[in-house]
Amino acid sequence: MLVGPVRGGTFRAVRSAERMASMAGRGSTVARRLRPLAGFAVGTAGAQNFLGARWVPALLAATPAGRRPAVALRLLAWSPHYFQPGEHDRHAAAERNRRTRQVLADGVLGRYLHADDDVLDVGCGPGYLAAAVAPRVHSVTAVDVSRGALACARVLNPAPNLDYVTVDEFIRGGRDVDVVYSVAVVQHLTDEVFARALRGWHAALRPGGRLLVHVVVDDPRWRTEAQWRAERGLAGRLKLRFALNCFGRSADQVRRLVTAAGFGELALVPVASLADVDDDVAGQHLLVARRLDVAAASVATTSGGLTVPAQATPVEPFDLETFDLETIVSVAADPDRTH
Repeated sequence: MLVGPVRGGTFRAVRSAERMASMAGRGSTVARRLRPLAGFAVGTAGAQNFLGARWVPALLAATPAGRRPAVALRLLAWSPHYFQPGEHDRHAAAERNRRTRQVLADGVLGRYLHADDDVLDVGCGPGYLAAAVAPRVHSVTAVDVSRGALACARVLNPAPNLDYVTVDEFIRGGRDVDVVYSVAVVQHLTDEVFARALRGWHAALRPGGRLLVHVVVDDPRWRTEAQWRAERGLAGRLKLRFALNCFGRSADQVRRLVTAAGFGELALVPVASLADVDDDVAGQHLLVARRLDVAAASVATTSGGLTVPAQATPVEPFDLETFDLETIVSVAADPDRTH
């Protein structure tokens, strides 16, 4: 939920980094020195963003149908956002993700969904949550900026009433929906990008439509955006610019941003009060709001403000008129946050 095409040589660099990581597992002094270098090589070579490359959907399309699920899982495993650290069994990881997303669909989102709803999943990734929501509603449109993640989702998590599209495809289609939901996304957005996203989601909703967004509020373990930007150390600045970051917010800050975008009837509901889910979101909140029948204050953008995360820090906005997007946010800071 991710970036534009991989630059030349990135895939080769990723494979080199994988070989380096393999060497780093041998326990020698050399291994101990190589281990951090391997992590840096993988991080900078594009392992976090190669799913945005055009060759990923092409590869899946060229793969025999019976082998596509295995290939899709392998591709997801190469991107460090869809499996927990040390999770070496890709099939077991996929089933864990399927189970946790089913709980979220049934026990959390499902409480606010109706059978005739048309729904927008923002930042769908490989589609586990979208597929779990689909049987409960009329239709699901699942959007992501990564064509590769969408290609994997079509293979692993299809449904008759589920459509996987890129953000710009959704915008060009002129669709509107009854519900917008997003899980494990907005904690990776700066306030500026979050505000723009909210305006876009407001525009995508029909009058009176509902907004369901997973948020992290008032958690002292999460650094605020201001704290991240105040970092003067090289490591911290590099992490802000290139790595996967989470931004903490207060409940009041979230309410102000959401209200300013034209939403009302706000509630911050502890996820744990809705369902027992084996996932980090259990200790966090679901923002529930309704589109007011007034226009949200907005600034015109080529994307209409509809924001979906990419796999790097939200430092600069992106332009959806081109596929070679500037990366703005990570899909998930925790590899367990699979959509």
